Amino acid sequence: MEWDNLALRNKREGHLRAPCCQADVILRRSKLGTQHFVHRVRGTCDSAPETEEHRQVKRVIVEVGRANGWLADAEVGGLSPEGEVWRADVLLSKGAARIAIEVQWSKQSDDETVRRQARYASSGIRGLWVFRQQRFAASKDIPAVRICGTLADGFEVYVPTGTGEQVLPLAPFVSAVLNRQYRFGLPLGAPAVVAVRCGIIDCYRCGAETPIITGLDIKVGPHKLSATIPELDRCPDLIARALQVMPQHISPGRIMRRHSQEANSRYLSNGCAHCGTLIGAHYEYLACENQAVVGKFQVVVDDRMRQLAIQLGEEPGWGVHPEISPI
Repeated sequence: MEWDNLALRNKREGHLRAPCCQADVILRRSKLGTQHFVHRVRGTCDSAPETEEHRQVKRVIVEVGRANGWLADAEVGGLSPEGEVWRADVLLSKGAARIAIEVQWSKQSDDETVRRQARYASSGIRGLWVFRQQRFAASKDIPAVRICGTLADGFEVYVPTGTGEQVLPLAPFVSAVLNRQYRFGLPLGAPAVVAVRCGIIDCYRCGAETPIITGLDIKVGPHKLSATIPELDRCPDLIARALQVMPQHISPGRIMRRHSQEANSRYLSNGCAHCGTLIGAHYEYLACENQAVVGKFQVVVDDRMRQLAIQLGEEPGWGVHPEISPI
């Protein structure tokens, strides 16, 4: 009814304008019932017309938003405090929270995305970009994903995680966004599964075979980190837990800070299980061919794990963490 009333008023007064070029618009419904705006006269505007796929994606977002208890409407307009006009493909509201989801079906430059995101931010709105194009900027301040699919097969979202992509159907992705399971980096308190890798090498001093822990593989939702023993110097709790889950038939030497004459420095290292000699960081790579996961344990993300990710140069980007309870 509101849509029909708005259409009648616009037909009488012509008060609505296209945000792309400020031309007159009319209100329509697609064959699937999706409400949308179109130019009254196409003219010289170079903004691409909406496809049925574009409208269907917006429709799914609106339906998922409402199913999750949010107020959700397509083609909602407003003004920034600076007086700039904006129109969100879908605007979702719940309490004081407002999220604009932009389904960008035509190509858009990174500069234009930054400009439009800043306009939303000044209006107290969080912006999320759903691009059809292959390449786009994504950062902590500009969450952005890629969408693929068809009306017949449905749509999938590809989330750039920093080290790869996480693929989810459109509806579960939107639901994760609204339940704060779509997060940047390593969320504090999120569950992490740690796998302990072990290998066998010959001690260069006594010649005996000795087990060593070659590293830990840490999985947090869609994100993965891998660290060697020297890189875990500031995470003694992870080392202690790793030693606790080692099988009884594998007894590595003591892990501690030792002085390396070759490196002329002290660092956390494996030691020979027989003579205690430092197994230098460069020797650990010799075990790569015969290393295996020998145990796993679970922890939660803390500040030290976040710092470890930065130290490794593998600071994660955005990702959906289904293990985090919706709130």
